[in-house]
Amino acid sequence: MPDKPSSGPAPNQESVRGIDTTAPNPARVYDYLLGGKDNFEVDRATAEAGIGAFPQIVLSARANRVFLGRVVRFLAESGIRQFLDIGTGLPSMNNVHEVAQSVAPTSRIVYVDNDRCKLGCAHACRTGADRWSWTWGNPRSRGTEVS
Repeated sequence: MPDKPSSGPAPNQESVRGIDTTAPNPARVYDYLLGGKDNFEVDRATAEAGIGAFPQIVLSARANRVFLGRVVRFLAESGIRQFLDIGTGLPSMNNVHEVAQSVAPTSRIVYVDNDRCKLGCAHACRTGADRWSWTWGNPRSRGTEVS
């Protein structure tokens, strides 16, 4: 695992309509720390400032992602078949639906977030065969995520 994330090609302008690419976005900064490609220069600059202040942040972000995968795998192996991911972040590697469905293909997952950037990326990544959905909701508003 490299000490620094890689910077992939920037998303094209068609895919970012309505998204502010001049201000850093926490999900895109996290994506950069994970080595993803769904980030912009402002996000990379913010991440690099964080790396400067806390050099272990890249390893911490990646360890967090590994932990999420272990938890989801454990739950799926224990018989859980429905997952609700609140405040999910950008689609990345080893998403909840990918991990859960690798163990139990009939698992159903609902992602909830209130960030337009994340919602757009989720729709772009969606394939017809997946048993997951993404909905708009405020993770800070209890009781409004699922109706």
